[in-house]
Formats: sequence, C-alpha cells, structure tokens
Amino acid sequence: MTHDVANRVLASAIALRVFTPDAVALACRLLGAGVRVGAAALVERRDDTPAACAAREDGGPE
Repeated sequence: MTHDVANRVLASAIALRVFTPDAVALACRLLGAGVRVGAAALVERRDDTPAACAAREDGGPE
C-alpha cells in the first residue's frame, strides 16, 4: 500500500467519524418533518370525525 492510498484511507475514515453524527441527526430531523407533514395532510383529508372523538362547541363531552 502506497503512502497516497494510506493517506486517502485515513482521511476518509476521519471524515466518516467526524460527519456521521451530523448526517444521522439531519436524517432524523428530515424524517420527523416528513412524518409531521404526512400527519397534517391526513388530518386535512379526513371527511368526517367519528362521534366518539367529536366534542361539543362548549368543549364538554357529548
């Protein structure tokens, strides 16, 4: 193994070790945002609310 290849391998290993936590955190944030957007879209698409989940206008139970 030449010095150039060894240097490239070491640099790649260091870069992976440094940037992997940030990449994982970014992926988690993007996934969470996608879930929130999807949930909001599902709520908007709902046509009717089941009677068990409906509340009266004054906020009390039915």
